[in-house]
Amino acid sequence: MEINYKRRWEQIRSNLYDKDAFVASLPGNTRYLGNSEAPPGCPPGSTMNYVIIPKKGEPIAITSSLEEHRCRKESAIDEIKSWTHYPDIKSDGKTSIEVLKNTLKENNIEKIHVDNKIKLGRSVKSTATPFVTEMRGVKTNDELERIKKAIKQSDAGQDFAKNLVESGKNLTEKEVRVEIDYFMGRRGIQENSFTTIIASGPNAAHSHHSNTDRQLKIGDPVICDFGVFWEGYCSDITRTYFVGGEPSKKWAEIYNIVLEANRLSTEQLTVENTSHKVDNAGRKFIQKKGYGRNFVHGTGHGFGLEIHEFPSLTYKSKTIIKDSMAVTIEPGIYIPDKGGIRIEDDVLVNGKSPTILTKAEKELY
Repeated sequence: MEINYKRRWEQIRSNLYDKDAFVASLPGNTRYLGNSEAPPGCPPGSTMNYVIIPKKGEPIAITSSLEEHRCRKESAIDEIKSWTHYPDIKSDGKTSIEVLKNTLKENNIEKIHVDNKIKLGRSVKSTATPFVTEMRGVKTNDELERIKKAIKQSDAGQDFAKNLVESGKNLTEKEVRVEIDYFMGRRGIQENSFTTIIASGPNAAHSHHSNTDRQLKIGDPVICDFGVFWEGYCSDITRTYFVGGEPSKKWAEIYNIVLEANRLSTEQLTVENTSHKVDNAGRKFIQKKGYGRNFVHGTGHGFGLEIHEFPSLTYKSKTIIKDSMAVTIEPGIYIPDKGGIRIEDDVLVNGKSPTILTKAEKELY
């Protein structure tokens, strides 16, 4: 199924009201409006500096000489203006902001919505709006098709990771990470959603972790957190396995607390509920079990073109849950100097019955 960019452009136009255009500068939004099937790369970014969606007329993209040929090949936007500092290269200006200002002037655009602050001088009145960022939170069928393909690949990666970790005594975190990345790379992924995280033993107490030369030991909890891009859209999944395949009684108890918190928060991911109630469901259960201080992050976040998108599922967020939002549900318990457990699923809002898209095994043996 092809990406329907025209639908996106028309939805923006219908919400311009008294404005002449919308100008996107955030990389996720420029990709959304013209180049969704290309992943963000490393460092994450976009081939386009700006995308202009005028109330009348066709969209315009602004790119550098570095990205111009790639942008012309990949972008759904036909009118592309370029900038460069190099005098031998034909362009529309020396900087992206210069080209943007001139383009707005040429098209008699004086009032605009923007997704981020842009200094345009007095000739253009700009108003910041989260409209496109929030619009991206509700996934369409063309997006879900790609997200499900990305999840299928990361599920396979987790199946591989489970077998590797359980039999992986004396392997280092770095070695486990390399093997998982190679496995997924051989399956044809575009790139990883982020650097694969392998956190073993006491390192699993870190909610985020940089892989080390620590060797896996029998009984270690090992958090495996990774995702992939497929046709421009990503997945994000975490499982916790035990070296040797047998958790201690205490780790099994903590694991099942996190698993139940995952289930409780997933149940609350229903249309018209609020995001903080999704967080509260799992968090209160963890608190009840005496580990409230050990759950140190939000329950989840949206994902799609970027690994972290709208909405945010935290104890303070008050976003109204909408149908077809794709979010993570990822409660965790982290005990300093001992280890930790995190179980993360990718979940789709589906009326009153949320759909768990990730299929990798998570029940404890």
